[in-house]
Amino acid sequence: MVASNFKNADSILSVTLRKNQFSSDENSFIGRVTRNTVSLENLIASISEKNEGVSPYMIQHVANLLGNEMLRACQNGNAVDVLGIGIMYIGIAGIVSGENPGESSIPGFKICFTPSTKAQEAVDSLKVDKVIIADSAPVFDRIINTFNQNENRILSKGKGVKVTGSRLKLLGEDSGLWFAPLEEDGSVCKDESKWTSVNSETISANKPKSLEFYVPDSLAEGSYCIVLRTRWCSGDKELKSPVSAISKTITIAA
Repeated sequence: MVASNFKNADSILSVTLRKNQFSSDENSFIGRVTRNTVSLENLIASISEKNEGVSPYMIQHVANLLGNEMLRACQNGNAVDVLGIGIMYIGIAGIVSGENPGESSIPGFKICFTPSTKAQEAVDSLKVDKVIIADSAPVFDRIINTFNQNENRILSKGKGVKVTGSRLKLLGEDSGLWFAPLEEDGSVCKDESKWTSVNSETISANKPKSLEFYVPDSLAEGSYCIVLRTRWCSGDKELKSPVSAISKTITIAA
């Protein structure tokens, strides 16, 4: 049985907030608790320290037996009571659609979990130590001229370029890449009709952490910024509104 008295716990957590792109409310955020994973070896060591004479090897063996039996029960289509912590059960992995759904309409299965009251009590006394507000917009890291492998942000017309960073994948309406000219003060030109779009057919890699494409031949020599817009969200979900990123100044050379 799992102990039900956790009122004296004084653990603290960090919470990261990201703007809720699926809501029109500017003050809506999605929170995520910073995850610190405790391994099975850590748990076994803790049990062994608190229970003199209990062999860690025996704990490991019993844990493996329990784990295997739980998986076997799931393979047989059963839900499993996980040591009083909650119920592990089988759910449908996606939306079932079709005029007359049948066996072939089921997209697959996944493991779901419903925590018990005791499990909820274990976290009721946790306190938030720090709140971090994170930006969900794409981030440019490196700009590489794949023609000569330079990272001096000097690109060549008609040649390849690789951009690395985070949340870069192009997805959804209004998404794309542009080369935006600069104003006399060095700021990005706000007149989007003067931007040069990157042809989607020249994008050879479109991933969250990297993009590879060719510099448009029509660009004049000079200074630009690369502008990226996307509705991509983790898991290939689409945001309600596009988010943007603007690179540091790059130079188009002959």
